[in-house]
Amino acid sequence: MVAAFLLWGPIGLGNGPLSVGQASAESWNDRADAPVALSLPIWYAGHDLAVIDGLDIVGVTGYPGPHVISLEVLAVNPICSGLWPARRTGDGFVEAGCGGTVRGSLIGSSFASHYALSPGLTATAEFAAPRPGACWAVSKIAVHYHIGIRYFTATGSVAYAVCASKNPNLVQAAMYAAAGS
Repeated sequence: MVAAFLLWGPIGLGNGPLSVGQASAESWNDRADAPVALSLPIWYAGHDLAVIDGLDIVGVTGYPGPHVISLEVLAVNPICSGLWPARRTGDGFVEAGCGGTVRGSLIGSSFASHYALSPGLTATAEFAAPRPGACWAVSKIAVHYHIGIRYFTATGSVAYAVCASKNPNLVQAAMYAAAGS
């Protein structure tokens, strides 16, 4: 009976049909002290609609994690992924240089199979710039979501680092720390 509840009950086991993460690493030197936009590497292999309930960003030991300003669904060009400068709009933010439009908050959004959300839409986070002379680094992303009455948390490894410095050695050290976590 307990096994049946765990198998079909409201608590999902493991990541469920959603996966998070990427095989590459990315860093950026934010000399403009501007917010940073990040297309989140989220994929879904299920068939029923999944709804995003929350998102956790895990920093790297020795570096602070980024401060999340906003989580949104953006309609963007598919080649725009990874780290970008964020540009504020009347509705929220977009990835500067990529254009796009805000479709709403990521929290509460639903999506179908094989896409981060749906064709042409992406889950995107806006982070505050690191303080001058410092870096932030991210090693993991955890996405809390549900499908019907079953709740899951999908966690995956990533490697992102952003520094607000003219010193390329700081960026390289933060990137190595993020990639090595």
